Amino acid sequence: MITPLKPGQQLIPLTKLRPSMRGFDCEVIVLETAVPTTTRDGQTIHTFLVADKTASIIMNVWGNDGKCIRNGDILRIEGAEAKLFKGFMQLTTARFGKMKRVGEDTMAFKEQPNMSETMWVTEEESRAMAQPNDEHFSK
Repeated sequence: MITPLKPGQQLIPLTKLRPSMRGFDCEVIVLETAVPTTTRDGQTIHTFLVADKTASIIMNVWGNDGKCIRNGDILRIEGAEAKLFKGFMQLTTARFGKMKRVGEDTMAFKEQPNMSETMWVTEEESRAMAQPNDEHFSK
């Protein structure tokens, strides 16, 4: 049984995500689970490929919350963030975000497009690429 939405709550489709979006809600199904990694300061990052009916994306969960997540879990994330890591977008729970398992194995999804496969460029990088390199132009 899927948990009903709160009054006024809207779920954002993955295809509508843009880098630096914060505080949105979404619902995803876990497709793949990667081996957890540990940062230099000892924090654990659990990484998953998740999807909704529009797309898929890499999701990172910091700390112990990721230990309980399994393939097929349907998760409702409240207060999510879309962040760039090395130019690629990833989904994460915000510091005060909430993640709840609302079902299992019964959600239609699309694996493509994978929103984490698109290389995003910041405005500063875009401007730097648009400016001609003085070495190649004679005055």
